[in-house]
Amino acid sequence: MRSMVKLAATTASVLLAGIAIATPAQAAADSKHTGRSGCFNWSWADGISTTTVYFHNICDHKATINIWWKDGAVEYMKAATVAADGKGNLKHTGDVKSIDG
Repeated sequence: MRSMVKLAATTASVLLAGIAIATPAQAAADSKHTGRSGCFNWSWADGISTTTVYFHNICDHKATINIWWKDGAVEYMKAATVAADGKGNLKHTGDVKSIDG
């Protein structure tokens, strides 16, 4: 009987440890988005009520990035003009729909 209780406790500990380790790593991997569009490298992580897109102009001239968000049935577009090798970010409610740079 004692060995059965010990085995059950060990199995439960291993399962809980596996869940605690896997869940945050999986969530982080699923929520990060990276890419390139025209002159820009960009990235964002899924937010709860807002999303911030970070970008870097990798061209040797000024360029404009356009980011479209979708919040329910409404779509928004924000743009930023960035100097060569410049960095910036844009934040809005909803989810990122597309990026053009």
